[in-house]
Amino acid sequence: MNKLKASAVLCVTLFATGCANKVHTYATSTENTIALRGLAKQSVEANIGEFTDSGKNESKIMCRLSSPVGTPEGKTFATYIRDSIVSEMVVADLYDDESQTVITANLNDIYGSTVIGNAYWEFDISLSSSNGNTLDVKTRYDYESSYLATSACSEMQRSFVPAVQKLNTTIFSDPNFPALLK
Repeated sequence: MNKLKASAVLCVTLFATGCANKVHTYATSTENTIALRGLAKQSVEANIGEFTDSGKNESKIMCRLSSPVGTPEGKTFATYIRDSIVSEMVVADLYDDESQTVITANLNDIYGSTVIGNAYWEFDISLSSSNGNTLDVKTRYDYESSYLATSACSEMQRSFVPAVQKLNTTIFSDPNFPALLK
């Protein structure tokens, strides 16, 4: 009977205390601020509307079938990316919540890999402006992984912010991005 109790306690403990890796709150990047401040000199501003993900509403990705890697406060990945762009544009004085120009987007795909020698985050996003201009962006952010699932999942979680920063850098440095703001 003691083995049965011990097994029950172990099972409850494992299921009740699952590991979760929450990504950090987004931090603006100096590179993005510099790129956007150049646009601010052109006297353009925009509002950022809704970012969707084709109805998937994903807020976490399973890492090696051992633990989820998810966003803070359970935001969807699309909302996390939207909020990161708002943060970058606010810092660069390009955001105006009353602007007639509204940028929306759809996160077509997000993928995270933890394979040793091939660990990366990949994003595919389509942005649209209320002025009719569009921009499709695909980025990949490579990072080091580990053989151990716990280490690999922790690195996957830690690499998410720089991966989103790279996504934003790719968006902001695209020659077609300024047309979204006009």
